[in-house]
Amino acid sequence: MLSHWPHPAHMLAAVFGVAILATSLPAQENRFCLACHGDTANFAGRADSARLVVTQDEFAGSVHGGFGMSCVTCHQGFEFPHPDEYEPVRCGACHAGEGREYVGSVHGYAAERGNPRAPTCAGCHGDHDIRRSSDPESHTYHARVAETCTECHSTGGLLTDEYLKLPTPALQYAQSVHGTANGNGPSKAATCTDCHGVHDLRGHYDPDSKINRRNVSATCGACHPRVTADYDRSIHGRAVAAGVSDSPTCTDCHGEHLILHPDDPDAGTHSGHLATQLCGDCHNDPVIIAKYSLQEEVVLSYSDSYHGWATRRASRTSATCVSCHTTHLVLPADDPESSVSEGNVVATCRQCHDAATPAFSKSYDHRAASVASNKGRRIVRSIYIVLIIVVIGGMAIHNAIIFNYYMVEKRRADARERGFLRFDRVQIAQHAMLASSFILLVITGFALRYPEAGWARVMGLSYLAEPVRSTLHRALGVGLILFGIVHVLYILFKRRGRDEFKAMTPNATDAKDFVDNMRFYTWRSPNRARFGRYDYTQKAEYWALVWGTVLMALTGVVLWFPAWATGLFPTWIVSISETIHFYEAWLATLAIVVWHFFFVLFHPEVYPMSWIWLTGKMPEHEARAVHGRWYDEELAGGLDVQNRLSTDDDRIARGSGEADAPT
Repeated sequence: MLSHWPHPAHMLAAVFGVAILATSLPAQENRFCLACHGDTANFAGRADSARLVVTQDEFAGSVHGGFGMSCVTCHQGFEFPHPDEYEPVRCGACHAGEGREYVGSVHGYAAERGNPRAPTCAGCHGDHDIRRSSDPESHTYHARVAETCTECHSTGGLLTDEYLKLPTPALQYAQSVHGTANGNGPSKAATCTDCHGVHDLRGHYDPDSKINRRNVSATCGACHPRVTADYDRSIHGRAVAAGVSDSPTCTDCHGEHLILHPDDPDAGTHSGHLATQLCGDCHNDPVIIAKYSLQEEVVLSYSDSYHGWATRRASRTSATCVSCHTTHLVLPADDPESSVSEGNVVATCRQCHDAATPAFSKSYDHRAASVASNKGRRIVRSIYIVLIIVVIGGMAIHNAIIFNYYMVEKRRADARERGFLRFDRVQIAQHAMLASSFILLVITGFALRYPEAGWARVMGLSYLAEPVRSTLHRALGVGLILFGIVHVLYILFKRRGRDEFKAMTPNATDAKDFVDNMRFYTWRSPNRARFGRYDYTQKAEYWALVWGTVLMALTGVVLWFPAWATGLFPTWIVSISETIHFYEAWLATLAIVVWHFFFVLFHPEVYPMSWIWLTGKMPEHEARAVHGRWYDEELAGGLDVQNRLSTDDDRIARGSGEADAPT
């Protein structure tokens, strides 16, 4: 009977023949499909042409083509010509496990709800060019995963609600230590799927999600096992495991996608940010402190210590939070394993202080450094506050008495000396109105921009209700505008006003005076400039005042009535006015401090103060020395100097004279 069986060689040939036939059949079937789908001209003008065009080389290079699969293995139930509607490809028919994971993921949930932006299998793996994830050309190759995810996650509009946005982490990841490492070539650094999962991506509120708070340390531990082991033993890790959502996990300290090296100044874990920002976010939060009965003032006691001061000066060697408490194995001081426990704290201090002893370790902990917890520091602090007030206050009073003596003596000397009329009563009143409104406008204006400033706190402006501050500021602004109107009327209807305005008008002589003045003060000329009634410094200040008042009034009205202003002018008028108002305020304030105060307070020839703004009288010696040309003009008027000077004194005393003469 054995003789009836075919020869073994014939059987082997038959097996090879069937195998060759089996592999050639899909190739023949694919040839029919590719005859149309391989020609780009057949789909020209269609929006989805890239998906419909498939070349032989493209498919052959894919993992499916490598298996010898035919088109109809995935695209089943097709007839020619193709129907307008057809069933989509079901990858789960072969990849059942991955399909079930996808259905339970956030991507599958979005697809089930009909979100057209939901990613499908082809969205991540490709259409017909699907390759193994180990293939560098694959969309899911480790170094290209972030690029694939970025196709969707680089934009915020991923939800069906166009106004509701999801985070856009692509740029942050690219700048992180992980993204940088992967961007520089093949790397083992974490990519999207390492943290979020491959097909089973779930939201962070899902208990099974890899990025759920309880699971984050395990997710990071896949690459950082030793760090995770320390964290899980720490008070933070144990609290998270117990369900305390306020306790920090890896991403709270290091960030989610923008994870930077601790040496990077922008990293949250940089030494300069630890106490005041990173650790301080919890340990300086009154709500967290009260909720969990944490020790108070730990951040303040560190910040107000040598370590804190040095760290703020960018010291890289000064101790920070992690220097004493360790980076990840943070434990309470009463835990024997803690780095700050009684048994370990000396060794911790000796990391920096070789000669540290148990006594030394107790001399500078948070309680010792805290004024609230250290009774001795409170007593010493109170003594010094009283001492500073008494000693420095006494010094200030002593020096104020001496300063007042010289001011009064200068006033008496000026009064005894003959002088010229500089300001009449109207001008003195205008100056007082201008000075008071300007100073109060500066204070109430900057109090809005700098509410936390020390001067604002001292003056009580930080506690002034905003409606009160704004009303006061606007009322003062109206007062400044009224001053401007009064000044214009004074110029128009008073002869002295017109004379003063004429004297304030710039002319070519001012340029020569400036040159002569600078030559004298740089020892290049023995003769000082002989100014007229008003010199170039006073003219510059006067016209700067005019310009500034008009500008501040106009922008102030716009900011007071923005709805009205935008109805008459372009929409940018409000923001531009706000910017002008702020910087013009700075310009005016600094000009007064640097320019005006110098000439009326600190100039060596008028120190400690020029009394002209109160008396209206310029002493003869000052008129002759500084305003020599004006002095000569006054004397050339034909009046005897004694009569002229005494008459001016009488005018000031009576409040009459030129200013009251009829126009």
